[in-house]
Amino acid sequence: MSNLKSKLISDEELIRRCKESDQSAQKMLFEKYANRMMAVCMRYCKNQDDAKDLLQDGFYKVYVNISKFKGDSRIDTWMTRVFINLALNKQRHGRNKYSHFEFDPALETAAAEEPPAPENIEPEKVLEALNQLPEIYKIVLNLYAIENMSHKDIAKKLGISVGSSKSRLSRGRVMLNTLLNRK
Repeated sequence: MSNLKSKLISDEELIRRCKESDQSAQKMLFEKYANRMMAVCMRYCKNQDDAKDLLQDGFYKVYVNISKFKGDSRIDTWMTRVFINLALNKQRHGRNKYSHFEFDPALETAAAEEPPAPENIEPEKVLEALNQLPEIYKIVLNLYAIENMSHKDIAKKLGISVGSSKSRLSRGRVMLNTLLNRK
């Protein structure tokens, strides 16, 4: 019943009520956007348990900072940024630190080749393959391909050079294609 309510109440009204710390509005906001935000979380976490933790932490952060939402974008766009920033901050500050990974030089030559034509691969298989990538490649792939960020913005957000962003994207694509058996 409350999920039906959240569809009847406009985002503007939900936001206004959330800014007033209305718990029923917070619940409706969660119900309306939890699935969408969980998809974001899954792209930045290795497993579903970590994604669920990020989902909870992210919604807490949304509720605490909802007063900062100015309405310049859609609420789900703003929330996605909150979730991505939280995921990146957790990795930067020790939780989910990058694991050391040696790149296989044999794969380096594949990066120069033309990427394979898109094919119908189940999203679950792509997500599974993404989760097998080292974090340094997975994050750049997500930010570039899914969030449509430029290499300059990725470099700034991660504290790396533009060249490192480009290199990580290239290597991540090669590894992803290899994992998907698309050589």
